[in-house]
Amino acid sequence: MSDADIDDDFDDDFVDDDDAKMVEEAETSVRTRLSSLEKRRLIDNLLEEKRLAKELKDEMDDLDDFDDDDDDWDDE
Repeated sequence: MSDADIDDDFDDDFVDDDDAKMVEEAETSVRTRLSSLEKRRLIDNLLEEKRLAKELKDEMDDLDDFDDDDDDWDDE
């Protein structure tokens, strides 16, 4: 076995390690990004639910005000 064969074997190991590190970093990045996107989606859904709840409450308040106005007409 020549020295060149030994050097080639070690070079392949280092390339594989670098590739493995790059893949691991990419996977970590993707997981982090997906986690952030999921959190953002949950926040957006919560904000939309709050907006809809406020809109419904405002509509109910308007209906209550309208009902109070009707009572005034009955008194006349």
